[in-house]
Amino acid sequence: MTELQIVLTLATKVMEWKRYEETDFWYGDNGNLFNSSLWNPLQNIADAWQVVEKLRTDGFGVNVFGSGTGFNCEVYEFTSGTSLADIDASTAQEAISNAAYKLVA
Repeated sequence: MTELQIVLTLATKVMEWKRYEETDFWYGDNGNLFNSSLWNPLQNIADAWQVVEKLRTDGFGVNVFGSGTGFNCEVYEFTSGTSLADIDASTAQEAISNAAYKLVA
């Protein structure tokens, strides 16, 4: 899976954004348009944190913490505590994005 494919999957399946006609713009529930090339949760921690917030809104628990060599992100079913994805990566945003991707792919 390429970085672009992961980002597009997170935009559509986690964030539930839709592409605006045949452009590079997306829109969400609030109707605001934004340029998709500016949103990359694999590279930008603020974008990755949007993914965390959306997962929490959708009823998932998310734990992110620094480990000895990088970061870990665990996504779990909030009410049962069942772990659904547990990913280690060199950056927090990579761990978050890859855990969210594993959840929806």
